[in-house]
Amino acid sequence: MPSHESYNVRLHILSPIHIGSGQELDPFSYVIRDNKLLIIDLTKWIENYSDKETLYQKMDSEDYIDLRNYIAKNFNDNNAVLSTIDVKSSEVVRTYKKAIYDKASRNQSLINFMTRNEITKIPYLPGSSIKGAIRTAIANRFVISANIKSSDSYNYNNKIFGKPTDDPMKYLKISDVSLEKFGSVIFEAREHSPKDKKTPKDSYEAAVSFCQIGTPVVYPLKISLTPFPLHGKIVDTKFLIDSLHRFYMPKFIEEYEKFYKDEPYKDIRQAITPLNMEAVRLRTNEAFVRIGHFSHVECVTLDNVRSPKTRMKDGKPLPWGKTRTLANGIYPFGWVKIEFVNLKSEPRLQTNWPFSIQELEKNIQTKKESIIKARRANEIAAKQAREAEEKRFAEEKRKAALEAMSPEERDITAISNPEITE
Repeated sequence: MPSHESYNVRLHILSPIHIGSGQELDPFSYVIRDNKLLIIDLTKWIENYSDKETLYQKMDSEDYIDLRNYIAKNFNDNNAVLSTIDVKSSEVVRTYKKAIYDKASRNQSLINFMTRNEITKIPYLPGSSIKGAIRTAIANRFVISANIKSSDSYNYNNKIFGKPTDDPMKYLKISDVSLEKFGSVIFEAREHSPKDKKTPKDSYEAAVSFCQIGTPVVYPLKISLTPFPLHGKIVDTKFLIDSLHRFYMPKFIEEYEKFYKDEPYKDIRQAITPLNMEAVRLRTNEAFVRIGHFSHVECVTLDNVRSPKTRMKDGKPLPWGKTRTLANGIYPFGWVKIEFVNLKSEPRLQTNWPFSIQELEKNIQTKKESIIKARRANEIAAKQAREAEEKRFAEEKRKAALEAMSPEERDITAISNPEITE
């Protein structure tokens, strides 16, 4: 068996990624202020809250909406804030306010939480999720040689990889990827169909991505691989990258053609311009991969034998692959790029794109101009806010100084002010 080797790898977050912890936050666990979600330690806040008598009355009343309203209005303890996450959906804020202030509301305003480091409270992408996506792409190369049938579509592991105790994928090891402190945001998930229907779903925490902010979002990824034989092939880094590209790039192109190509979806095409440009510029040491929730059935099952299990209606299974779930209705979930830094890098020769490269370049220029315009507006607003704050501080300082003076000193100060007339 060849020797174990570690690789210098970068993980590019191209679109929002949500890998859930199985935990949902309700408004007893968070508050939203100025488009920021504050995850709170409710017990700690209660311990330090001054008006415990009123609070206990609210808790004893079993009027949960009134209690949520009271917490939202009175929470003011920074020491009881566990994490802060930007909210990038006005609909999430609206739903939260309705759940807090509308007595008739039955919306629980739940937030689907990401996997998180229990000590640092920083979200992370599990290496097991990345490895699972790689495993699917490698398995897809052996559908024919391993004689995989439709009945095996969800149970192909033994035929391709052998018994769990002998699974050769143990020779591939992938680390977790810790996001930055502010490396995630809150989106609303919406179900999108070619009929241009956008059905609201739940709210999700997801990794900040290139699509969203317009600048690359890159994290180091530790991958080690001992090349191993599988059905007459050697699975090494070259085979791994090739398998990923063969499996995921056709899915990427097909999704664009089926769901985003038509004219009514101009807003989606504009939003995913950075994602499409990354596909065009892809190198031979790079590959697209789809991970996490809302990766959709095509990316988690094998080609040619795909037989997804859908819910039944009138005794028949519903069709699959008819909708996409998008963050804020415009960003596809799950796309990342894996880059092996030290491997030979050459342009890929693919040219059959379903989108116009000229349109991409035009969209990028338009987005750059809008970002510059928004930045300038923010700089002006920030300058005005600073000047107003400085003026307020100077006025408070002047009043405090005057209050500390004797009446005679105040008169002298007033006379010496050149703005005072006769």
